[in-house]
Amino acid sequence: MKRWSLLVVPCLFLFIVGCSGNESINPEKWDRSSGYVIAKEDQKILVVRHKPELETGNMSVSELLKQNQPDAIWITLKNPEVYDTIAIGDNVELGIEGVIKNSYPAQANATVKVKN
Repeated sequence: MKRWSLLVVPCLFLFIVGCSGNESINPEKWDRSSGYVIAKEDQKILVVRHKPELETGNMSVSELLKQNQPDAIWITLKNPEVYDTIAIGDNVELGIEGVIKNSYPAQANATVKVKN
């Protein structure tokens, strides 16, 4: 009987620890209502949740995506007239319309407004 409990207790402990590991990695889910522009191409902008650090100025887009995973989304502008007014680093407000494609980075259509 003692041998059985010596095996079950450690297994139960490992199970509990293993199941609770993902909760602390990303406690809040990004609502994708606003973010920071890190790239622009073909009437689309790449938006991440957190403002990039100053030292990221020389980082490639793929490096920035790795740093911000999973909080990035390619936005196809529903209001393309604002595309030329948006600059890399701008804080933007997103009005997502329709479905968000679950890739990485995610993809969606949205109206975009630059925050002041």
